[in-house]
Amino acid sequence: MSVSALSGDMASEAAIVDAQDLVQYTPNVKFTASNPQYSSTMIRGFGSPPLARNIEPSVGLVIDGISYGRSTFTNDGVFDLERLEVLRGPQGTLFGKNTIAGVLNFTTKSPSFEPEGYVQVAEERLDGKRYEAAVSFPIIDDVLAARISWRKREKYLGLYNTARNDEKEEFKDESVRVRLDYLPHEDIELKLIAFSTEYEGVGNGFQSSHLTDTARSTYAQRDPKIEDDEFNDTRSSNSPTYSNRASDAIALKANIDIGDFLQFRNSSISALVSWARIDTPFLLDTDFSPINSGYFQTDGPDRYKQQQFELRYSADSLPLFGWGESIDWMFGVFAGQAESNVSQKTFIVYDGLIALAPVIAEGRGVPLPAFLGGLFSQLADIGITSGLAEDVIIETSVHTKSETYALFGQADWHLSDSVITTLGLRIGTETIAGEQSNYSDSPVPSITNGSENYYEKDQINEDEFSPKIAISWSPVDELTVFGNISKGFKSGGFSGPVIHTRYLQYKPEEALSAELGIKSRLLQQTLEVNATLYSMQFDNLQLNIFDGTAIFTTNVEEAESWGVEVDFNWLPPMPWLTVQGSLGFNETKYGNFPCGPTTWDDRDAAPECGQDAAPSQDLSGKQLPYNPKISASLTPTMRFPIIPSWGLGAMFALDVLYQGEHYLDYDLDEKTFQEATTKLNARLAIGPENKRWAVIFNAKNLTEEQERMMVLDTIIQGGNYVAITHPDETQYSIDFRYNFGNLD
Repeated sequence: MSVSALSGDMASEAAIVDAQDLVQYTPNVKFTASNPQYSSTMIRGFGSPPLARNIEPSVGLVIDGISYGRSTFTNDGVFDLERLEVLRGPQGTLFGKNTIAGVLNFTTKSPSFEPEGYVQVAEERLDGKRYEAAVSFPIIDDVLAARISWRKREKYLGLYNTARNDEKEEFKDESVRVRLDYLPHEDIELKLIAFSTEYEGVGNGFQSSHLTDTARSTYAQRDPKIEDDEFNDTRSSNSPTYSNRASDAIALKANIDIGDFLQFRNSSISALVSWARIDTPFLLDTDFSPINSGYFQTDGPDRYKQQQFELRYSADSLPLFGWGESIDWMFGVFAGQAESNVSQKTFIVYDGLIALAPVIAEGRGVPLPAFLGGLFSQLADIGITSGLAEDVIIETSVHTKSETYALFGQADWHLSDSVITTLGLRIGTETIAGEQSNYSDSPVPSITNGSENYYEKDQINEDEFSPKIAISWSPVDELTVFGNISKGFKSGGFSGPVIHTRYLQYKPEEALSAELGIKSRLLQQTLEVNATLYSMQFDNLQLNIFDGTAIFTTNVEEAESWGVEVDFNWLPPMPWLTVQGSLGFNETKYGNFPCGPTTWDDRDAAPECGQDAAPSQDLSGKQLPYNPKISASLTPTMRFPIIPSWGLGAMFALDVLYQGEHYLDYDLDEKTFQEATTKLNARLAIGPENKRWAVIFNAKNLTEEQERMMVLDTIIQGGNYVAITHPDETQYSIDFRYNFGNLD
């Protein structure tokens, strides 16, 4: 299969502290984390994009062998990291359900029976501080060992809120992980893994990206400093937004070697029991402006929790029918439960809507005379609606419970020393029960963007059949050629929370993937090159769409992608130099999608979509967003002595990171178009050869590229846009790391 691997040592040297920076070294992978709720991973153009609240990711997330049903757990696996493996394409046979586009597989560092660990302290631009430490130690010699890891981050985001005259735009993040390894017998291994994280953040960090003249003059009556430069580190929001996250998880893993059993040899049984939960309360200013027309927040935190059990049997045997040399077997059963409670309370302030009347009217295609702007603002200031009408509250929620059961297995048939055929299959069933509701006492649905009072309760039953076949041929030790065909499946579910009944449920999505690739070691094994050509066909692709008041999930009948990905690692004749790099080309398109979401200025529904359909456009054959056609990286690294007599040396590395142009919204609005970027990162590390300590200087985005993570059109104020951006100024940091214990 197509796999890219990144080491934890590389992450430490590059001062990488989140998945967003880590995956940029792998081709055809894009990770976005605009805040703790809205993180997402795309592989080969497919995944669960930003704004997904009540949906499991299409790119599976696995940390230390445990799969997690929400992408917001991702950064819980980044610190004290041993390695990250990025597996592309459907991975249901080995990694379980909802891995239809691929898997991020994190492995953190295990306990050691020798005392060892590290302490790392960092100072970053904008008063950023980062502390990280880990210690491994034996509790019972050669029997029980522990590792405790801890990380804390604090950072001022550099955003100044002109509407509130507020500079307290910062986040705090603290995590702790405990791992225990218990070896009571040479054939028995028990592992306990637990972590906990607390995050407190500013909320959204949306800045105005584009304002119409009407919006600019209307907002300026509340905030004269209003502007729409999305990279100048200012925003204008009247609400005290926040975005917090609390996650906890615990897992017990057991492995027992049982030797020969019946016709099987080298048998082992492994079991996994795990529990996890995550709470994500937040408040979002829905008008993204200095005018108090409304906001929404969770009714208590969004809450997700899961319980899982898995049992696997692994062994090898003589070949069937005497064909070949041997077969490696793996069989397993899986059972899981998950519960999700997602809610929002939307507050609509009539006086604020009056102040925004010129902007809203313009967005509806009915521009008002300019002189009315000041009049509406004055009416709002005196509280004209006070005593006449109460402000509106819309209460929306979706509560789901799911049960999943599956059988899975894989056989690697060694037909000869050079040929291996793999057959895999996952068969599963899932039951999802859902309750959805929305209530508002507003008599004017248009004010609440079509809000409907409803209560719906239903149950979804789904069956999965995901086979895989692969073959690999190694004519020489330095070359392997492989090919595979696999099918992936991802469950449907209940959308929301939504304020109307148009998109209450979404269908399961299925994918058929084919790959042809090579893995090679050339030039006397000094050059490692991996390359894969692939094609993927999706049916009922799941999309998450924001319509200005609600986030809902819908399906596209068809979608497809094809492309190539290459990565290499070269040790040139100069012993002081290594070069790593990657290149990805990916073409991803909608199939038949005549009723796709449309831009703000097109308020008509396509005739074939029905009179009650939302405004739409034909997106058939158009490219999918969040999908750079070309991505590339190049990292030359030099290591050289500074004071040889002291054993003191240095490492200098330069990252060249290219990301092609792409859209940041499903409607392919030109205002969401992201230009191609080429970022340069540089780092210099100084320390002794034994790696006892190191001082690491980092400079990221030396080219000061301007890159946006997310762009939204504010639907009820059509023609105006907000964005969340990466810093376009060079980000500097200095890390000091001290390693203790045995460094051999």
